[in-house]
This record gives sequence, C-alpha cells and structure tokens, in this order.
Amino acid sequence: MTEQNIFELLHTIEKVTYQMVVQWQQRSDNDLGISHILVLQELLNEGESRPSDIAKKLNFTPASLTHLSTKLTKQGLVVRRQAENDKRTKYLSITDEGKSIVEKAYNDGIEVRRELFSHISADEQQALLDIYKKLDDALKEAKE
Repeated sequence: MTEQNIFELLHTIEKVTYQMVVQWQQRSDNDLGISHILVLQELLNEGESRPSDIAKKLNFTPASLTHLSTKLTKQGLVVRRQAENDKRTKYLSITDEGKSIVEKAYNDGIEVRRELFSHISADEQQALLDIYKKLDDALKEAKE
C-alpha cells in the first residue's frame, strides 16, 4: 500500500468515526460528551470508584477527571462521598439518572451504527470485521 493510500485510509476512518460521534451526540438531549459517558459507563460497570482509579483506567489526566466529574455531579448523574477513615479520599458513584443516561447513550450508539452499517453488505461487514481483528492483533503483538 502506498503512503498516499495509507494516509487516505486513516483520514477516512477518522472522518467516519468523528461523524458517528457527531450523529450520536445529536440524538442526545443533554450536553454531555463522549468522555462524560465513558466515566458514567465505568462507574456503572465497576461501581463506586476513586476518581484517580477512573482516570487511570480511561487514560484521562486527574484534572480532566475532576472537570468531568464536577459537571456530572452538578447534573445529579454522579454522587461524590468522602471516605470515612481518610477525608482526603473521595469516591464517585453513579445515580439512577446517570444509569438512564448511559442506557440511552448505548441505545443511540447502536442505532447510529445500525444505520451506518446498513449501507454495506453482510459480506463487506464481515470483511471489515476481519480486517479490524487483524489490525487489533497487530497492535496487541506490538505491545508485547
């Protein structure tokens, strides 16, 4: 593959991914971005967690996580509490309203992907899946 083809491929992948996020956000009736939803999803999956643990898992800076969690707390999607034995340690947990937001975001994401992938055949979908699995394997090997 030529350098130009690789650049065009990467540019197109990024453009499609960006447009999927834009369409997903347009379906939302709140002002949360993908990073907010990732934090809520992490709390839903893992339960009450320290902000530092969430930041590490999602590869966010502690300052970014503080900014995100402040907005989520103000909107009532997350609650913050101090550890009883160490007042410096804080914990975050998701509220029922936060869980509803995650569920809607998930369903909206499925719908966006369903609409997008309806434009390619089942064989093309399988070929795309095979290609991405191969790329994922290559990335895993590079880490080792």
